[in-house]
Amino acid sequence: MPRTRLPGTLCDRLLDRLSSASRRHVASLRPAAPVPDRPLRVLIPRGLAALATQSGIGEAMRHQRRAVEALGHEVVTSPFAPFDVVHLNTPFPDTPLLARWARWRGRPVLVWAHSTEEDFRDSFTGANAIAPWFRRWIASIYRTGDAVVTPTPYARSLISRPQYRLRRNIHVLSNGVDTTFFRPDPSARQRLRESLGLAPDAQVVMSVGLQMVRKGILDWVEVARRLPDVTFVWYGRTDPRMITRDVAAAIAGAPANCLFPGYVAPTVLRDAYAGCDAFCFLTREETEGIVLLEALACEAPVVVRDIPIYREWLADGRVTHMVRGEGRAVVDDAVERLSALLAGDLPGLTAAGRAEAEAVDLHRVAERLGEIYRVQGVRPIGR
Repeated sequence: MPRTRLPGTLCDRLLDRLSSASRRHVASLRPAAPVPDRPLRVLIPRGLAALATQSGIGEAMRHQRRAVEALGHEVVTSPFAPFDVVHLNTPFPDTPLLARWARWRGRPVLVWAHSTEEDFRDSFTGANAIAPWFRRWIASIYRTGDAVVTPTPYARSLISRPQYRLRRNIHVLSNGVDTTFFRPDPSARQRLRESLGLAPDAQVVMSVGLQMVRKGILDWVEVARRLPDVTFVWYGRTDPRMITRDVAAAIAGAPANCLFPGYVAPTVLRDAYAGCDAFCFLTREETEGIVLLEALACEAPVVVRDIPIYREWLADGRVTHMVRGEGRAVVDDAVERLSALLAGDLPGLTAAGRAEAEAVDLHRVAERLGEIYRVQGVRPIGR
């Protein structure tokens, strides 16, 4: 099969640098000796990952960096700097190149499985048509790792299916949440309403995510239409060139009580979580859902679609309030649940939500990452 080259000059430069580096560092093919009592140098490369900074993968990579640093290790971002292990996170074309580069250097490769065929569907224009090919592509990327890391047991069950043909260790490691930053704050209620130009007693329901069918935005807009006295706020955006026609039409035709502030700073988002009356997350598929963890950490009352990943983990009536069905059925259920919650007829369940978030706090994630390093034999080695 002929070699596929990445479009543009970025790939050309990368291949040229890899080629010249290989000529200069033939000696690196020999196993390097361990270097005792030195922190690891962990490569979390930038590369094309810069395209994912406003996505869940981008946030997961920021969390990884903090977990690595919490263990006392050093993060490096250039593949041409000395490193002991590489974390690969994105399904972009430079990822297999980086995996080969690390293997040539004799460095362990950990590949994060954030994506599945299921959560690719109903995302961008044309996604459903190419979803089977996307699954083959990401499976080939996951197979480049010495081990695969995925955020939940549910995600592991998906990528363990025969179609992925994985013969690697699959570790479960939550993307985590910073519960010291995302925390309850009674004063956030007033700030949120002032920032949105709302009355102090306005009821606010929020959600966060890319604007796509999979995230439930079509149902969410219809729920807002049925509750005109409640303000619905959706944080996050999608590149207009990738947004599907039905989502674009839903946003353009959304009722006046729907607000779309776009992508906002973490402090603004924290105020929204802590100051809203409910977090309404009607996503159809997730491998974890960092924004849901953030909402739980801020003790926002949560209404979420009943999907397999959350059914046992964040049980209905104990941690969240779950809504069921498709189309009009799920809208009817969400309207009923939200109305009861906003009227005080349902418990907020916020203490249980906070406890679930604390169970995957970044410090606990860091401890588990250290265990994965030990299992995989990651250690400081010479240049």
